[in-house]
Amino acid sequence: MNLSEESTINLDSRRPRNKTETKCKSQSPQIKPQFTQYQLQHKKSKTKEKLAQRSEQLPNVTRKLNPKSTSFSKKRNQIKPASQDFSLKYFIGWGNNEALVKRIMVKRLQWKETNDSSSMLVNFKWQQSERGYRYERLIVSQNYKQLVNHFEHHKEISNKSYLIKNLSLYCDKHKLNVFDYTPLTFVIDFSDENCDYNITQFLKTYEQFAPKKPSSKQMLDVKRRLRGNFCNAYQREPASQFAKIQLNSTFLAEDSTYMWLLKPTFLNRGRGIQIFDNLETLVKLVSDFQEGLKEKALNQKDESSGDEDIPKQVQSAQITKKDTNQNTRQQAAGPCIIKSHSFVIQKYIERPALINKRKFDIRVWGLITHDLDAYFFQEGYIRTSSEDFTYNIENTFVHLTNNAIQKYSQNYGQFEDGNQLSFKNYQDYLNSQNIKCNVQDLINKMKERIWMVFNSVKNKINFEDRKYCFEIFGFDFILDADLEVWLIEVNTNPCIEESSPLLKMYIPRMLDDAFKLTLDVLFPPQHPLKQSLPQIYQLPQIKEEQHSDYPVVGYPNDENMWMLLGSLSDRKIKKKK
Repeated sequence: MNLSEESTINLDSRRPRNKTETKCKSQSPQIKPQFTQYQLQHKKSKTKEKLAQRSEQLPNVTRKLNPKSTSFSKKRNQIKPASQDFSLKYFIGWGNNEALVKRIMVKRLQWKETNDSSSMLVNFKWQQSERGYRYERLIVSQNYKQLVNHFEHHKEISNKSYLIKNLSLYCDKHKLNVFDYTPLTFVIDFSDENCDYNITQFLKTYEQFAPKKPSSKQMLDVKRRLRGNFCNAYQREPASQFAKIQLNSTFLAEDSTYMWLLKPTFLNRGRGIQIFDNLETLVKLVSDFQEGLKEKALNQKDESSGDEDIPKQVQSAQITKKDTNQNTRQQAAGPCIIKSHSFVIQKYIERPALINKRKFDIRVWGLITHDLDAYFFQEGYIRTSSEDFTYNIENTFVHLTNNAIQKYSQNYGQFEDGNQLSFKNYQDYLNSQNIKCNVQDLINKMKERIWMVFNSVKNKINFEDRKYCFEIFGFDFILDADLEVWLIEVNTNPCIEESSPLLKMYIPRMLDDAFKLTLDVLFPPQHPLKQSLPQIYQLPQIKEEQHSDYPVVGYPNDENMWMLLGSLSDRKIKKKK
């Protein structure tokens, strides 16, 4: 059928209008007849159906918004991220038993490891030092957070010179004697214009308690030679400003050689520590550190391979910021070379407490959370020496009990597994020797000194209020022959090597419980079944009891072993009865 025929049929088949319809249309053009309204409604519904079908076939493309438009911020707030494929990312740096940290993180199912430490999209970073942390770029938003394991200003207590300065200020403010809590210490920083005062104060104190008084000529010569190490100009202080020091009897012994310790301020784990018993040795050590001192090789223990591989006291030292006062570099072969212009000179405790004639010290842990709450881990361990105690300053294994040093001794592990004892082991030893001492009283004293240290830097440790940081610190204490507690130093990045069955029990629990107070608070663990349910069907969340995957003898699994000391604005401290 062609077009003309079709048109003819349509024209012939039309029904002629009657007079009533014509009259109605002409009189009231705004009023549509009933059948016309029905046709329009039917046409509109068909059009909507066709548009709906077309929209289903087309890809789902979201219209781009102009960020400068006023409606952009409203639209952005309405956008909700998809939660079904969401996972948090963490980065674990190399070294110091990083495998343990990864094992603990694997149990947190919402986390996924990444090897890209530079990415800003990493929610949690754990490293040995703060190198690479851009604290000013830490992201905090409604839907995104970042957490790092070092405070920006942790050196206020982990650096030996800053520690004694902050403790001294704190004790002066509260009318306390700082040297009732830590051994007599002098800060010698040759880049400090006021260093001359500290040198003179040390020499006067050295002369005051020396068994054999050095001559005035010798003292002047030593002072002149020490002054030759200054990096900048210095200011001489009048003699009237020097105060006489009172020294506890535990620092002096009749048969001792008058022993002192020289420590570079930026190292830990026993690295770089030197013992001297005369001023000539001190002057030579300081001069050697200025030029670069080669670490003493600890070659007492042979390697199982039969080849003589000289162990190094310092494998490497990470310097987080370029500092003219200190430097550590490693040669192509052989021990490390340490250069330093900053030291602390500390009086050696010549009457230490002993276990079976051997020296020991105590390692405990302290924690500052992202909320600046201070905690104390309820267990620690005792680190013993491999050699009987003597005043021979040449034998490092007698005096330095760090595991990083003792593991090279031929006697390592012969007396205790890993040269380590628990607090309960020490209490049993005291009881066997009929020594009346409650170890818990010693622990309470350590807690008080940790609380003092944290309070001394409460306005400095997170001065810029960075979000979010936390840190675990290793505190080293020593007991004298009268069983008095002395704070030796505070370590950032404390050793978490599982070097004995005791530490295999303590350290995983210590880390996991610390993460529960920090990581799991900022990023609450989510149950996988609850995540998959639509939001309308989710029940109100009930706080479930957290059971540890790392049991410790004597402690329930549902208890966090970190004891709250208080916030850094609260001066109360809890004591265990």
